Amino acid sequence: MPVIENYVGLALERVLVATDFAEDSSLALQYGKALAKRSSSRMVVAHVVDLSVATRSERAVVGIPVDEMRRTSTENMERTLTELQSSGFRATGQTIEAHNTAAAIVGLSEQVKADLIVMGTHARHGLNRVILGSCAEGVIRHATCPVLTVGPRAKPPADSFSNIVFATDLQHNAAEKAAVALTIGEDSYAKIHMCYALEKPGNDISSTLETRLKCVEALRRLVPQGIYEHCDADCVIEHGDAATHILEAAVKVSADLIIMGARRSMNWLTVSEGVVGRVLARAECPVMTVCTR
Repeated sequence: MPVIENYVGLALERVLVATDFAEDSSLALQYGKALAKRSSSRMVVAHVVDLSVATRSERAVVGIPVDEMRRTSTENMERTLTELQSSGFRATGQTIEAHNTAAAIVGLSEQVKADLIVMGTHARHGLNRVILGSCAEGVIRHATCPVLTVGPRAKPPADSFSNIVFATDLQHNAAEKAAVALTIGEDSYAKIHMCYALEKPGNDISSTLETRLKCVEALRRLVPQGIYEHCDADCVIEHGDAATHILEAAVKVSADLIIMGARRSMNWLTVSEGVVGRVLARAECPVMTVCTR
């Protein structure tokens, strides 16, 4: 990653797009193409044959015959790569067979040294989420590079990002995560809305005001002075639930991208309805997460 005016930004040399070739994944592929085109990146199209739902018998009542899954995967991969390469993209494909789809995607991203993972999410809730887990959240919690998650409510990509919401807790390597947002904003000449949510107001007006001023100053310290020549940045501080604040801010400014941090987990089956999960499920634009320990 290059150093830009004393901060480390995001260089997109390899973009890995994880897909199951279903209609829900087509939008994620569109975003992968848009980012690869903008950054002249190499694309790696990844598909995981999910052995956890496979069966070796054609007559099985439950599951999908593994030979059928392999055949369908090969046909879809060949078609996708032909379309990408005929459009001028430098694209290769990787098909993996695994019982843990999220782990396979993360492992491949490290193997090919991806700078970004792009994938869709079905944004499951409640019982379905507990039973089936969330592949997207599993990737987010373990990936060593940023992950762009495209939910079912996201709109098709524009030529560039215009309004970016960067949500931070001002902890856990906030400057590193801000650098990713600033690099993308600089590249797109976008406006970046630096968001922080105060869970509880102070005991009185003066203490609340003092806390807000400290938070504004902390947000401003994340933005090098020279960045204002290439993108506009402002500070948004609200009281209340963080996920609600992030989603409302995104709607208010018509955001076409949300960038936020995520904490790594030792558990591949993540079923918590935390801030990240709630934002992923409800966002009307893609969500890029930057994971740190």
